[in-house]
Amino acid sequence: MGFLGLRKWPVPIIRPMAPFIASASIVLFAIYKIETIAQSQPPFDTDPRNPRGKYF
Repeated sequence: MGFLGLRKWPVPIIRPMAPFIASASIVLFAIYKIETIAQSQPPFDTDPRNPRGKYF
């Protein structure tokens, strides 16, 4: 008996998507690190629009 009339199909989802999930997490981590480094550089660290900036 299926849930709400839906049948269970033996389709793999996670295993074929594993390389894409791993590469996406690596790319997002690298972008985060580059963004953090770029926000702490001298021309941008005193900008009031910078959420991590030094205002004083």
